[in-house]
Amino acid sequence: MHYNFFLNTDISIGINEFKNLQDYITQIGSVNPGVIYDSNLLENEYFTENIESIKNKYSDSSFVINDLNREPTYSYLEQKRKEFNKNKPDLIIAIGGGSTIDLGKGIALLLNNDVSALSLKGFPVDVNDPIPLITIPSIFGSGSEVSYNAVFIDEDEGRKLGINSRKSFPVKTLIDPLLTMSAPIKAVISSALDSLVHCVDSFGSNKSTPISRMFSIEGFRHTFTTLLKEDLYDPVARINLAIGSICGITALMNSGDGPINGFAYYFGVKNKIPHGLAGGIFLKEVMEWNYKNGFNGYSNLINSSLIDSQEDANAKLFKDLDNVYKRYDIPMLSNFGYKRNQVEELAYNSSKSLSGSFSGNPIPFDKSSATEVINNLIK
Repeated sequence: MHYNFFLNTDISIGINEFKNLQDYITQIGSVNPGVIYDSNLLENEYFTENIESIKNKYSDSSFVINDLNREPTYSYLEQKRKEFNKNKPDLIIAIGGGSTIDLGKGIALLLNNDVSALSLKGFPVDVNDPIPLITIPSIFGSGSEVSYNAVFIDEDEGRKLGINSRKSFPVKTLIDPLLTMSAPIKAVISSALDSLVHCVDSFGSNKSTPISRMFSIEGFRHTFTTLLKEDLYDPVARINLAIGSICGITALMNSGDGPINGFAYYFGVKNKIPHGLAGGIFLKEVMEWNYKNGFNGYSNLINSSLIDSQEDANAKLFKDLDNVYKRYDIPMLSNFGYKRNQVEELAYNSSKSLSGSFSGNPIPFDKSSATEVINNLIK
């Protein structure tokens, strides 16, 4: 029996933690940090007040805005790299959603590697270490702030691929719920669904381990309970979403994904559906398909110690999932214009392009399985 499990990022969590950023810059030894941040953070008074003190302290540094509002392309990464090339920062600070944090990872790597962004597509080897990176998320769900993966779209292929090097782990992550309070509630929900997908796919993955499943379970409970019962405008609830996100991506990195995450990538690119929402569309349906076809493990994702049987625990889980879907009005595929006469084609195309994700499912999952799932999501 052999397991491999890794953790790599120093995380500080707390209300007002963003105010300590200058201290962490000093601890790292940076004298010329470069900052990239989401344009929508300019609507957050807490952010603007505190970023001004950083600008005053480091007046010669680069402060670059990501105004894309969607997953970045490799060409956009090249564009932002050039904005930092002017004064060669010794530290990158990425503040925002998963896309901005992914840009930060790409920039930090490219600044120490004089190659094209596209040449690093996939899982690059023999690359120089990136310059240090601090990540500060403005929404919790993707887990990008503590992972080494960075998603980028290849425009020619129309696919999400990315730059994935274990050298790209951030050296520090700050979690401050006050930075998330200006995020649209739909984005908060979509991101939380992304956490649930990470937890469910990693839990069921045939590459999971007892250690990774502990993180899957803890991440699911923090996120699911918050969505089910808490006020999402409460900063403490946001911290629970952050913990769920960190646990979920940690589990995913140490196991593998499954059909839900695969469907999210496929339909997210195809329809430009936010990644978390795309995953949420398929989450419950894939879980129910697995349960009906013999996978009984999902009851472990909830605290079932007071429930008489595993069957009752699964029934409670799916009932609570229904309540979450109703509470947040999670759509179906038919909401995006899909018709029943497209099911076979969609199942065929997704099974071809998502074979790696399908193979991670705890129950064999193929084109016919995809047909069932997609058919149930189209009225």
